[in-house]
Amino acid sequence: MNGAARRAGLAAAALLAGCGVLGPVQVPAADPPTLGLTEADRFEATAAAPSPGEQDLRWWRRFDDPGLADWVERALAEAPSLARAAEQLQQAQAQLVAARAQRRPTLDAQLGADARLRRDRGERLLAPRAALALDVDVDLWGGLAQAERSAAAGVLRQQHLLQASRLAAAGLAARAYVEWRTALLDEALLADALGLQREALRVVGVRVEAGLSPLLDRERARTELAAVEAALAAAGERRRRAAAALQVLAGQRPRAVDDLRAGDAGRPADAGSTPPALAGAAPMVRPLDLLRLRPDLLAAEQALVAAAAAVGVAEAALRPQLRLPGSLVFGTVGAGPAIELVGATLAALLELNLADGGARGAAVDAARSRWREAAAVYRETLLQALQQVQDAISASRGAAERIAARERAAVAGAAAVEQAQALYRAGLSGFLDLADAQRSALDNRRDALQARADAALAAVATFEALGLVDPAPAGASAQAAPAAQPAFSPAATASARR
Repeated sequence: MNGAARRAGLAAAALLAGCGVLGPVQVPAADPPTLGLTEADRFEATAAAPSPGEQDLRWWRRFDDPGLADWVERALAEAPSLARAAEQLQQAQAQLVAARAQRRPTLDAQLGADARLRRDRGERLLAPRAALALDVDVDLWGGLAQAERSAAAGVLRQQHLLQASRLAAAGLAARAYVEWRTALLDEALLADALGLQREALRVVGVRVEAGLSPLLDRERARTELAAVEAALAAAGERRRRAAAALQVLAGQRPRAVDDLRAGDAGRPADAGSTPPALAGAAPMVRPLDLLRLRPDLLAAEQALVAAAAAVGVAEAALRPQLRLPGSLVFGTVGAGPAIELVGATLAALLELNLADGGARGAAVDAARSRWREAAAVYRETLLQALQQVQDAISASRGAAERIAARERAAVAGAAAVEQAQALYRAGLSGFLDLADAQRSALDNRRDALQARADAALAAVATFEALGLVDPAPAGASAQAAPAAQPAFSPAATASARR
């Protein structure tokens, strides 16, 4: 018997060697493409920008409007997108547990009873029985190990995607709050302008009745009044839409409210007469630092790791699989009541696929294609990250320049309105000059307001582009997978920049 088994084993080994399936599993590299970024690379004109600090992980608190911080933290606590991302992380962790279980022996138990009836002998027997079945996958080629590696990368990917969702929720809430505050302030500007237009219409009416101005002036005044009323209605619509967006981002049912007061949204009474502004300068890092700061890049990297491991799983499926099944059977012997061990087996089962129509080879090709796709996604994500940082830098610089210019124009426009009013009342100029002055002054004030709002939005975009957000609470991301990425360290980033 032993000689026959040995001969069978040698024949199987010769067959496998002849088929060429005993070679090592080829797992592709999981190194992400970095576009040639080096330690010396810097973003343009950012040498004076500070390095990120711990306070930048909660950047919404760096703005001078506490209402913005309140709304962002409400969104981080209640946003439905974060609950979905947390559940997806739990699912990935469950898949990791299942992948690890595949590498361990499985043990199943069976309980039963046999009833025997022989009428000719008058026998009625009830024979209980039990069995234990053991199965072990030897994992000759590391396919199960690669499956566990892929699942572990999936957990890390979901952890980083949860961080990316937190960053997106914070950014959306901050933008909606800035838009709401801007629309609210725009309404105030337009309400003031509406009062001036009504007064101008009254003055024009008096002059027309006195024969000092033509009827055309009154029609022009009515036209200007209607234009301001339309702009005021549009500003109100923007304010209401932004308020609804804020409520939804915070996980609340949107309500039709005229204002978001302290009892509804934590708006401070002294919110100020300008949009939120960042206190101090926005931080900046090197392009290379984005690879470990941005959660979307970290998630894309783990997707590449998982795709590479999946190639190993598909490659291992081409090779023979060795399993060690066994069983222990307990039952009664004869007519006695005692349960004894009546049988035991332990086998070695070698499974080799001889023909499957190319299905397993196609699975390898598909896995390698997904690996190349993951590398392309990482490269695309990195390019987008670099563009977002550059766009944020340009937007911040442009907003600062526009604020200074629009403030000067607003001051000059207010002076021009005063002069035009005096000249019109004195009969030294027509209503068209007064209307042009008022319209220009209003446009300059609104443009200055929008420039300040753009500066706030550019600051938000900068923090988003750098990937700065505080970690998710411990309850949202449970047991971390092996080889997890290190947490963000502002001190390490500052040291690296130097």
